[in-house]
Amino acid sequence: MILWILRGISRVTAAATGLLLVYGTTYAMEGMTTRIPMRPLHELAITTLWMLPWMLLFCSGVEDFGRVARKAWIFWVGVTLASGFVYYLERHTTSSVITKAAMPLLVTVGGLLPHVIRRINFVFTVFSFAAGIAGLVILYLALPTLVSASSSFANKESGFVIVGFGIASVATGVLSVVSLRRRNA
Repeated sequence: MILWILRGISRVTAAATGLLLVYGTTYAMEGMTTRIPMRPLHELAITTLWMLPWMLLFCSGVEDFGRVARKAWIFWVGVTLASGFVYYLERHTTSSVITKAAMPLLVTVGGLLPHVIRRINFVFTVFSFAAGIAGLVILYLALPTLVSASSSFANKESGFVIVGFGIASVATGVLSVVSLRRRNA
């Protein structure tokens, strides 16, 4: 039970900080004077595929919370909040109207699939493990900045989100491997 709580916390934290990093980069690039022209459906497909892993992490985390509490409504409230968070962040981009309206709904449906179709529940574990590897890479790249006296992050908040993502992602990967080993033992 404690493993599920820790895994849920780390998954939700990794997903939230990952989304903040993704949208922070998107917002930074919005100020560029040139933009690659894209058809709205192409933009929708790319954005949906890019956001799907974060929603899978969110859904797997709130599923863990729902299992611990043994209440299905916790899962559905968490998914609704995550979907609202993505809608809120997407509102401030220059994406097409179809992307702003459809992408959060599509990634929410994609994130719900492993919960609804139990046979593919392993997807939650795969994406958690992939997030752990991504966290190791981010921490490896951010470590010189953390220990250096001459270089720093653009601002403290960015550094906090980057380090938070790295730590939460590594914890997510480790806890997923531990739970997988316990399940197979």
